[in-house]
Amino acid sequence: MKARKRTLFTVGAIVVAASSSAQVPDLLNALDAGGRSMGIGGATQQTDGNTLSSYYNPAGLAYVSEATLGGATRNLPQSNTVLSGQLVNPVYSTGNEVGPRRITHLGVALPMKGGVLGLAYTMGGFFKDFRTSGALKDGSLNIVNMQETLSAQTDFFTIAWGKRQGTTNYGLGLVIANQYISDVGSYDIQDSNNQYVGTTRIGNTGNSYGVGAIAGLQMPASRDGRSVVGLSVRTPISLKNTDQTGDYLNRVPGRASIGMATRVDNMHGGSDFLVYGGQLDYFFSSDKNGAFQRKDVVCGGFGIEYDMHRFNARIPIRVGYSLVPNAGDAFGSRNTFTFGLGYRPADSNLAFDMNFGMPSGGGSLDMGLSLTYKLGK
Repeated sequence: MKARKRTLFTVGAIVVAASSSAQVPDLLNALDAGGRSMGIGGATQQTDGNTLSSYYNPAGLAYVSEATLGGATRNLPQSNTVLSGQLVNPVYSTGNEVGPRRITHLGVALPMKGGVLGLAYTMGGFFKDFRTSGALKDGSLNIVNMQETLSAQTDFFTIAWGKRQGTTNYGLGLVIANQYISDVGSYDIQDSNNQYVGTTRIGNTGNSYGVGAIAGLQMPASRDGRSVVGLSVRTPISLKNTDQTGDYLNRVPGRASIGMATRVDNMHGGSDFLVYGGQLDYFFSSDKNGAFQRKDVVCGGFGIEYDMHRFNARIPIRVGYSLVPNAGDAFGSRNTFTFGLGYRPADSNLAFDMNFGMPSGGGSLDMGLSLTYKLGK
């Protein structure tokens, strides 16, 4: 039997779509890039003001008063899956592990006359699953020696503008999405007498891209201004150049987000303060026909940050929880207990935040590190 380029994924698509027992964590749409808010479950992504605002809510750029550089890096979760039983509806046994560390955000915010310009690269989605199987049944045939590596990564490049008018911040942005998908593997086919019939191989890898837009606002939710509400909407992004990957995904889902954060001052004699908040993200207008089916889902997070003033520095301590349900039938949810801390010296332009996540049900420990440097201080 000849090796065929697409056959394995044609079978794999059936495997993915038909199984309800898969446990591959679904972060294709909702990967936290590892900034400050990671430690509080993503609760302040809509109300923060930093270089990540270009991606999450461009209205937050209006809070940036000095030219600022920002960057983040984190480990990328990956998994190993063993398939057994029937090819069309297999039994999944998945274990999560620590993946490679990558730069997940680079951004700059530049105050100008009338507003703040933001330029950013942000990784917004990722998964990688290594799949093996000793034997699968396909009617009278045996599928043996299956090895497959299935991965996807969604990168966003954003140019945005944030402006303050009265007590309300407004933001608009242009978003370019690059969708990388790779499905590489092979399996052998045996007849009912365990005689070799042939080998099927796959090598589908490609980058597709599309253009969308994002808009947002932030406004006071209390008379004293200590509570803030943030809202943003990112349009769905239809992908082009999908000759190799159109069977997997043709559109990046849109996102509508709302978050609220409240600050409590005068803690510990007046020098400390507390911030708590929550956020909901609704991913909509999904691609429901590809193998990476994207149904409409609501993600969320909540958390609390205690900001200490010690040693001539601000030291925020954070704890939170994030909930990411599966957006495809072949995936599992990934709910995570988060925590972290930061260090922001009063006499330095540089600040950093280190945050962690412990997924429920076990698995790898997430770790993100973000740096902020103010050029104008």
